[in-house]
Amino acid sequence: MKTGKKWISVRKSHLKYYTGVELYYKTPSKNIRLYKSAGMTFTEASLSHKSYLGDLYIKPEDKIKAIQEAQRGFNNELEENIRTKDTAEVKDLLVGIVDETMSEPRTGSIKGAPGTVESLIEGYSSRPTVVKNLARIAFKDYTTIIHSINVLVLTLGYCFYTMKSDRETLDLGLAALLHDVGKIEVPTEILTANRKLTDEEFEIMKSHPTLGVSILDEYEEISPKVKLACLEHHEKLDGSGYPGGKREISDYGQILAIIDCYEAITNDDRPYRSSMQPIKALTLLKEDVDKGKFSRQTFIDFAYSLTDFTKGKRPRVQSWEYLKKSSDLK
Repeated sequence: MKTGKKWISVRKSHLKYYTGVELYYKTPSKNIRLYKSAGMTFTEASLSHKSYLGDLYIKPEDKIKAIQEAQRGFNNELEENIRTKDTAEVKDLLVGIVDETMSEPRTGSIKGAPGTVESLIEGYSSRPTVVKNLARIAFKDYTTIIHSINVLVLTLGYCFYTMKSDRETLDLGLAALLHDVGKIEVPTEILTANRKLTDEEFEIMKSHPTLGVSILDEYEEISPKVKLACLEHHEKLDGSGYPGGKREISDYGQILAIIDCYEAITNDDRPYRSSMQPIKALTLLKEDVDKGKFSRQTFIDFAYSLTDFTKGKRPRVQSWEYLKKSSDLK
C-alpha cells in the first residue's frame, strides 16, 4: 500500500494501549504494511519480541479512537501506580495523561479527563501522601501541563479539607485540570516568552479563558459549572480581573482563582521570575484578600488545606500562627 494519505505516527510508549486500532509501518521503499490488526493486544514482553521496532503509524480516521484508547490505558495504569509506585513515577505517568488530553482538545481528547480526576480522587483517599506530594515534584520544563496537574492536586487537597461532596470534588478537579486548555490556541512564542509580555501580547494571553470555554462547549459531558469556573479563573471580586471584569463570580471560580494564583507564584521553573516560598506567597495573597480581590473564607480554607491535617479539622501550625499575627487572618 502506497502512502497516499497522511499517516499519523504514534508514540512507542502508547503501543500497549492500542487494542482497537490497526498499526502500520513503512518499508524502505515507502510502502505501508500492516503491523498489528485491530483487536490484537500487545504486552511489554510481546512488543520487545516484535521484529519491527521502527516508527509506527495509524490511519488519520483512527486518530480520535487511538487517543481515547491511550487515555483509558493511562487511567487504568494511574490507579495501579498510585497504589504501588512512588510519587515521582505517578507524576511522570500523569504528565503523559495530561499531555495526551491537551494534545487535541477539539477532537475528543478531553473525554478521558473525568476518569483521570476520578483516579486521583480515589488515590487521595487510599494514599493521600503520594497524591498530595505530586505538586511538590518539579520538572525541568515548566509547561501548561505541569501547572494544570499542580492546580488539580492542590484543588483536590482543598476539596478533601473542606469536605466537598463527591460531585463537587469531581467538578472542581475537572475545572482545575482543564482551566488552561485555551492556551493550546495561544501562540507558543507568547506562552514561552522569558520576559514580560507586551501589552498586545498580554491581550492575546488574556483570551485563553474564553478560548478554553469554546473548546469545552464541544463536550456535553462537561458540566456548566466546570465551564464557568474555567472562564472565571482570572476574575477578581473587585472587577480587576479578566476576561470579563466581573464582580459576581461563582464559588468554583473563586476557588480556582486563588489556587491558580498560588501555584503560579510558588513554582520553581517560571522562565521570567523566581518562585516564592509558600508563606510569602500566602502573605501576598492575603494582601489581595484585604483589597477585595479574593474571598476571605476561601483563602483561609485553602491555606489550611496546604498543611497536613485531619479531615475537616484545622491544625495548629507555627507558620499560620505567624500569619494570623502579622496580617490579621480572621
